[in-house]
Amino acid sequence: MYPYPEIDWDALRKFRSEAVKGVMAEADVDALVLTGHDNIRYATDFGVFLICESFDWYAAIITREGEAYLFIPYVDKVIQDPLPDSPWIREYIPTPSWVSSITQEEIWVKMLSRKLGDLKAKKVGVDSMPFQLYDGLKAAMSHSRFIDLFMPLALARQVKHPEEVKLIRVSAEIASLGGAAGLRAMQEGAIDFEVLSAIDGTMRAMGAEFITHNVCIKGESQLTAGWFPRGNRLWEGATMAFDWGCYVKGGYASDICRTGFVGTPPEEVQKAYRVLMEAHRTTEAVARPGVRVSVLDKTVNDYLRKSGYPTTPYSLGHGVGLRCCELPIIYRPEMMAVDAMLEEGMVICLEPETSVESRGETVVVKVEDMYQVTATGLERLSTAGYTQFWEE
Repeated sequence: MYPYPEIDWDALRKFRSEAVKGVMAEADVDALVLTGHDNIRYATDFGVFLICESFDWYAAIITREGEAYLFIPYVDKVIQDPLPDSPWIREYIPTPSWVSSITQEEIWVKMLSRKLGDLKAKKVGVDSMPFQLYDGLKAAMSHSRFIDLFMPLALARQVKHPEEVKLIRVSAEIASLGGAAGLRAMQEGAIDFEVLSAIDGTMRAMGAEFITHNVCIKGESQLTAGWFPRGNRLWEGATMAFDWGCYVKGGYASDICRTGFVGTPPEEVQKAYRVLMEAHRTTEAVARPGVRVSVLDKTVNDYLRKSGYPTTPYSLGHGVGLRCCELPIIYRPEMMAVDAMLEEGMVICLEPETSVESRGETVVVKVEDMYQVTATGLERLSTAGYTQFWEE
């Protein structure tokens, strides 16, 4: 198990609760209906059961006072005050189990409208409720008004409390240990599943609450195979990039990528990787509070372009918190709703990618690191090493 630092959970709880209350007060809503697992955790400390398809299994209603009513699929009756250590969670309310709320729309609308009616909520905020439930709820509560609060909540979460940063740092460290295991597993004769298994097993052994993702890129497989491992065997000179992350206590995420090599890859691949890392470090150096995120995207891609390599085929990066990928998005201006400025206390990832033709195939090289934005620049949180072809 990874040794956690001392966390002031009460301070973290107060910070997150006050942020949610602030969003509700600004919108002047009586209650807030949350369905996003990250927003539920942010507002209540309650960690929903996660699998890739559970995004529409849960809901929480939050009152102005911060009391929470949780709709969950693994109880069969209403449970009052279920968690003595979390007295703000007033009820567990049963839902149809293990199935999308959209398939049980009438039941969900009845449950939500009944509780909102009990709370006398006339003005209700929502985050990411499926539109079928949203339309049904509005019809059932025609005298109430519903307000979209997804963006205010997302913006409120951009700058992290110091206790959040501690937990994100733990997540980055656990993921970094997994990445180091993955790089060690890049041996002649290994298959891609074995490399990713080394990462998964290490993160779990270190105490990861949930493996968020673990994918690989070999050649142009992200376009043709959806980044999934396919049983590709790695021989001398092979290159494979892998991207992974996890959640830890409190629900905080990590997101890292490394490119691994088996033995010595062709010189053109080594050169492309060195150029990528130079572009990465150049971009790190210009990042500081007050800099527009589009500047980072332009810096890395200008470097790649001038060096004769393809630019990153997607956004350069993103924020990290209770999601692996949250605001701010880091891209070119026309691909962002807002060209945000970096602020002290943000946690971001930068993940440039390029490719090179080698021996008749396209070889992708990619790197991703996590950073805390400090008063003077970036502090790297991901401690996983790179390879023998890039020394700090």
